[in-house]
Amino acid sequence: DTALILARLVLGAVFLVAGVAKLLDPAGSRQALADFGVSTRFRSVATYALPVTEIAAAVLLLFEPTAVIGAAIAACLLALFMTGIARAIKRGEAPQCHCFGQLHSRPAGRETLARNAILLGVAAFCGARIHPPGDVAYA
Repeated sequence: DTALILARLVLGAVFLVAGVAKLLDPAGSRQALADFGVSTRFRSVATYALPVTEIAAAVLLLFEPTAVIGAAIAACLLALFMTGIARAIKRGEAPQCHCFGQLHSRPAGRETLARNAILLGVAAFCGARIHPPGDVAYA
């Protein structure tokens, strides 16, 4: 299905670019994590674990046998990002999202939340379309 392949490629590209950009700017990533309230205890690990997980999701989305896992990881990350952004908005804060490292970083707000909601929808589409309910091969 063309729509599914395009959705997987777009979602994978977003996560690949975001992950690589964060890895290339660990200081900025660490600062963004601090701004979003990640405790010092987890910040050093998260500085590298987050982009590596984003890259893993991107790679998994490329291949049919692992695409559902990649979509699930992407959905979990997006839900986590949305929670952090919503918390910041509720507190009246707008920390730099650092979503794409030095390539693109703006204050996180409703626009960032909406973009992530759309990407979450794409991830859900990818996960749901890979093995449709009632598919005899997977029943």
